[in-house]
Amino acid sequence: MMSSILTFIHDSLSLIAIGTGARVLFGLLAGELSDKWAVRFLESSVLASVTGLPFSTYHLLPMDKVSMLSIYVSGAVVLAWRKYHLAGVWCSIFAFATTVVLCLNVLVTTTQVFRFITTSQVLASAQAGPVLLATQFFVVALFTVLGVLAVKKFHNDPVHSGLPGDLYHR
Repeated sequence: MMSSILTFIHDSLSLIAIGTGARVLFGLLAGELSDKWAVRFLESSVLASVTGLPFSTYHLLPMDKVSMLSIYVSGAVVLAWRKYHLAGVWCSIFAFATTVVLCLNVLVTTTQVFRFITTSQVLASAQAGPVLLATQFFVVALFTVLGVLAVKKFHNDPVHSGLPGDLYHR
């Protein structure tokens, strides 16, 4: 019972992280950052990764390693954003690392969906492995392209620095 509750919480947080992460990524591709959505994305992503870790009892599974990697990359996002204020190269690190965190969330969720599908016997277990690998390859390729585009489109150019002269240039 406790395992199913933890699984539900983990899956819910993963879906919230993917939804809010998509919103953040589309903002980055448009050249803007919504602090509110970025905070929600990082919170839900880290919580999803942390709640996914207790599932393995004796050894680390590949999904556990991906969850741990997501936590580390989320730390790089926070450093780039809050400590270094997206200055210089940190803007690019922020944009690409945010995309990587979203990609890792999608990979974990995709793996869980395939695990559910194969246990529901919709796909034969012999076909599930190659289909899962092809899907994961597609997800990584797609997010690599999106990450590069996010780095190119998102720049932290302070248009309005808060100086009195800026009132006349709006």
